[in-house]
Amino acid sequence: MSADILITDDRLNFSLSLADFLRVQGQRVIVTSDAERAKDKKQENPIGPVLLWNRQSAFSLQSLPLQFKNLQLNIETALLIFDAPAYTELYSNTGVLHTDKIVTELITANMQLAYTLMRYFIHKKSGKLIFIHRDVPLSCGNIPVSAASGAFVRTAETSAATLSQEENALLQTMLVRLDGEDNALYIEWLAAQINQPALSRMPGKWVKAGQRGCPFLRKHIGQHTLGGKE
Repeated sequence: MSADILITDDRLNFSLSLADFLRVQGQRVIVTSDAERAKDKKQENPIGPVLLWNRQSAFSLQSLPLQFKNLQLNIETALLIFDAPAYTELYSNTGVLHTDKIVTELITANMQLAYTLMRYFIHKKSGKLIFIHRDVPLSCGNIPVSAASGAFVRTAETSAATLSQEENALLQTMLVRLDGEDNALYIEWLAAQINQPALSRMPGKWVKAGQRGCPFLRKHIGQHTLGGKE
């Protein structure tokens, strides 16, 4: 059975671009979507079906393994993406009445999904869980999204620590930081990492996307200007 890839949130351009890139490489990819958006996506994208996920409902994730089975998916890699700049636009209304919605959809839901995927991978005794994070400055003015961004970081770090306790080399995690907007580079870099037998030599530590040292970058070192370090 093929090893399939799960990517979160079809509202994010980064998620859709990453999914498209991986599909061109021959990977089978499924992207999470809410029920309303999924109605149109099913017919548009037969190569990569959408996974229904109602972020407002904890019960929505209880059907996750069943959805995998019904769609004949063998999820071996899951990428949980938090693109804070994009979320500040999607959740621009930060009034008191809207704060609970943001907390539920960007904090509670992500924690629940991370936990569900950990249990799924532990049960199947293999899997790659990748957290991808792009932050916003404190001056962004969007307190709920900024708080959710911080919560995602701790969710990722705690999930990596939890899986490391399983002492199973086939259970792998990677924490990826997007510093900047060079999405084309980040996507190619991520695709190269996913195809590696081992995700990271430092699980639990944040790695900057596009960093020097991976096989892809050694071949393309003259095409991009890279900054920063692990």
